[in-house]
Amino acid sequence: MGMSGLAPIRKRENTLKGRLAAFAAMGALAAALAGCASEAEREKLASLPCPSVGILANTETLTVYEGNGRDITDVVVSAEIEEAVTACEYDLDDGIIYVDIAFRGTADLGPAATSRQVKVPVFIALTETSSRVLRKEVRELTLSFGGASRKVGFVHSIEETKVPYVPPFDGSAYEMLVGFQLTKDQLEANRAEGR
Repeated sequence: MGMSGLAPIRKRENTLKGRLAAFAAMGALAAALAGCASEAEREKLASLPCPSVGILANTETLTVYEGNGRDITDVVVSAEIEEAVTACEYDLDDGIIYVDIAFRGTADLGPAATSRQVKVPVFIALTETSSRVLRKEVRELTLSFGGASRKVGFVHSIEETKVPYVPPFDGSAYEMLVGFQLTKDQLEANRAEGR
């Protein structure tokens, strides 16, 4: 799936306070700022914004089928990304913002699954707020279904993504987008279903 046509972004509030606690995989970044920084430096760093985060429209759901089938009995796995959050730390000396991203969702194991572990592709993209893509990375997310469960919740974190920091621009000039890396057919199916 290309990253053209980024205009229809389903925005997520970057409400890190309160929600970040729900993401056990994300550590608190405040401790890293303690060290030898002065109180004034800590206040300045704390006031700088993180890049916003969003789930790219039509990429929040994924259904994987066995072979060419499209019946419900051919479903290997279906999954949905429900929420994403960011936390960040500025390195003023090196001109870098280190961004941690976490997203959570749910997945259902389908009748055509032959394993209790299924790998699905996800992406993270760094864009300018004007939606110009600066870079994109695709990763595999392993979904593990324990015992007899056919439904699982998942949390995935990506730590220390480097974002350039060149004053007067700060983290608010960027947006981090996440979603499932879809084939052309999967993307078209999601669009047709209004996902």
